[in-house]
Amino acid sequence: MAIGLALACGGDESRPVAPPWGGLDGSGLDGAADDQDGGSVGEDPAGGSGTASTPGTGPAGSSGTAADDDGTAGDGADDGSGPPSGDCPANCYCEPFDATADIADLEASFASDNWAEVMIGVLARRYPAGADLLVEMQDDPWFGAFTDTSSFTGLMDSVMTEVHEGTHGWDYDHAFGQPYFGYWLRSDLIFEPTKIDGFPRAEIAPMLVDDSTSLYAGTYLTGTQGTYGFYELLDEMNSYINGMGGIAAVGEHIPWGISGRDGAVAFMYYLELYLRRARTTYPELYAQMQAESEYVDLIRTQWLRLHFLLEQADGHPHLGIHDAEIRAHMHEPSNMAEIEMFVGQPIDASNCLP
Repeated sequence: MAIGLALACGGDESRPVAPPWGGLDGSGLDGAADDQDGGSVGEDPAGGSGTASTPGTGPAGSSGTAADDDGTAGDGADDGSGPPSGDCPANCYCEPFDATADIADLEASFASDNWAEVMIGVLARRYPAGADLLVEMQDDPWFGAFTDTSSFTGLMDSVMTEVHEGTHGWDYDHAFGQPYFGYWLRSDLIFEPTKIDGFPRAEIAPMLVDDSTSLYAGTYLTGTQGTYGFYELLDEMNSYINGMGGIAAVGEHIPWGISGRDGAVAFMYYLELYLRRARTTYPELYAQMQAESEYVDLIRTQWLRLHFLLEQADGHPHLGIHDAEIRAHMHEPSNMAEIEMFVGQPIDASNCLP
C-alpha cells in the first residue's frame, strides 16, 4: 500500500497511509490492502535503463497542463520550470520540484571524489524525490556504477540513469522474498501490491502500430526480458518515470538530445496495451489485477505523476527523441480508455483528473 515511511520507523506495526498524491486526501479512492513489512536485499533482474542519446535535439511533444483552483493553468511558468503551486488542486498530482533552483555553488564545488554529495545536493534542491532515493541507495553495491565522474556535465548526464537504476534496486530489494512488490515513487509514497505475474509482456509486441518505441521494444519485449509480466512492467515504468524527473531537473546541463522522456511514455503506452491484452484475452487475470486495489491506485497515480513530470521535462525540448510520436499513441482515446476502465474513472492528458 501507499505508506508514509517517515511515520513508519517506530515500533507501531500499524503504519499510516499516505495520501496517494499531493493535493488529494484519499477520498474517493479504493481502499488499500492490508499492510505488510519490508523485505531483504535481492537482485534486480530488470536489466539496464535502455536510454539513448543522439546529437542535436529531438522533437518536443505536448504535455498536460496542471490545473489551478479555478481550472486554469498552474502557477509555474509555461515551460514547466519553477516550483509547483503550493496549493495543489484536490484532483491533481503535485510534488516538490524546482528546475530553477540555484546550483552554481554545487557545480563550483564538484570534484570526482565528491560526486555523490554533489549529485544528491542538486536533486535535493530541484527534485527531492530523486535525492531521497539516492540517499536510500548509497550503500547499494551498484550505486555509482552508472555515473560519469569526469566532469560536472558528465555527472548531470548520469542523473537519469542513476535514479532509474536506483529505483530498480530499491523496488527489487524491497520485494525480495515477499508476497508483494515494492514501488518507490517518493519517500512518502510507496506501493506494495501483491505480486501478480500476469502473462509475458512479449505478447504485446504484435500490438505495436509502428516503430516509435524501437529504442525499447527490442530490449524489453523480446528474449528473457520479454518473459517478464505485469508487476515487472510496472517496475520498469516506475524506473523510467523516476529517471525522467531526474533528467528534467538538470536539463540545462545536458548538451545533446537524449531520450529523457521516451522511456516513460513508452512504458505507459505498453501498460495500456498490456491492460487491453489482459482484458480481452485473459479476463480472469484482468479481474484479479483490478481487484487488487493497490494496482488501481498505483496506475492512477502513475498516470498523473507521469504528466506532472512530463511538464517539467518539456521545459527542455532536447530531452526527447521519439517521445512526440509515442505520446500520440499513449493519448489515443482507445488507449487512454484502457487506463480509464482499469481505474474506474475518466482521465485527461494531464496531471489532473477531470
